[in-house]
Amino acid sequence: MSNYAEIINLVIGVHRSGTSLLTQGLVEAGARLGNFSDSFDLDNPRGYFEHKEVVRFNERLLSHLGVSWDNWGFRASELDIRAPALATWREEAADILRAAFVGSGPFILKDPRIASLASFWERVVPDAGFKLRRILILRDPAEVAESQRQRVVRRPLEFPVIADVEPMAALWAVTMSEVLGALSDDETLLVSHASLLTDPVPTLSTAAAFAGLSTNPREITRFAAEGVKKDLYRSRPPTDQSARGAWMNVAQALFNDLIRAGTPRQLSMAEARAIGESQRELSSLLLTLSAVRPTITRMQLSQKNREQQQQRQQEQLAALASFIWAIAPLGGYAPKPMIRTAIERSWQLAEESDLAKSSFAFSHTLGRLLLVAGGTGEALAWLDRIRTQFGHAPAYLQLEQEVLKLPNTQAERPP
Repeated sequence: MSNYAEIINLVIGVHRSGTSLLTQGLVEAGARLGNFSDSFDLDNPRGYFEHKEVVRFNERLLSHLGVSWDNWGFRASELDIRAPALATWREEAADILRAAFVGSGPFILKDPRIASLASFWERVVPDAGFKLRRILILRDPAEVAESQRQRVVRRPLEFPVIADVEPMAALWAVTMSEVLGALSDDETLLVSHASLLTDPVPTLSTAAAFAGLSTNPREITRFAAEGVKKDLYRSRPPTDQSARGAWMNVAQALFNDLIRAGTPRQLSMAEARAIGESQRELSSLLLTLSAVRPTITRMQLSQKNREQQQQRQQEQLAALASFIWAIAPLGGYAPKPMIRTAIERSWQLAEESDLAKSSFAFSHTLGRLLLVAGGTGEALAWLDRIRTQFGHAPAYLQLEQEVLKLPNTQAERPP
């Protein structure tokens, strides 16, 4: 008789591999997510099916180890998971699982960061009192890289490290190598992302049975018809891959070896080890990661510093705008020479910065100073310059009307 209370099925896969879709299908088939609230965005409009507590924990642990999910130079297998230094982390993770998964299962736990920390969670799940099973989803690394590339196009500032095909291929290869090396038993099911999309009913039925679910075939058929849409297959890689790099080559070789015997199928620990050990070129590249990891960390730190600097600049601009609005009415009472000096300095600032485009407070105030100084032609020229950015603003239109009411306005308008 098993000493475990319930089963936790880890849905494992590299980021952008379809773990959310697979998890959704298993939930529709009857798996439980435990105490759970989801989040949604443009990348996953149907939800992530992730426990936020687990995600936050993984992010904190990775940060504690000096890395993050996208640092493909990191290998959890190089850690001593049983070391006393990680004891409190193991205990906290086990407590999170016990709090999240209460009652009867089988349960599903999904977070792509678990794949990067495979050796850690291999120990924690049994320690928390659960029987561990794994459903490993395989997606062609070229498709994964293309999906990430499209993600970068949507949000270019968020991915300083994984911004191109080759680093995403490296992340895929390193992560899958870590997963294969971490398996501690034969309770792993391989599922193809392609078969999940093109042949969802038998694929999900096999995955559900492996997960220990007593499913209603109608529910799986319904989800296959309503939840698996053709537009999910929107990240096909370029057909010409002749110029792909070394990491994509080794990732593709590992993917082909894993997929060759077909899916869905159970993957034994012995087969996983054999496939991993047969990747000679990948093994050679893995030896270089000790130098890669700190370099990526510095890149991320540099990006973080740039973001903080940009935030400070935005805060300074906001403060400047508030100040300008406060002093603008005083222009009507200042001596003309003082106003002229302010105009010249403002012109210089406009040429040396993007304030003319980014700050309406600045642009409007300079226009009003020109009006007060009697420079009608200059005021009209300035209004023409900022019309594209601020011509819709009521304060802009009011200022323009005031300028146009001055005598000889039309004659002074610049050509």
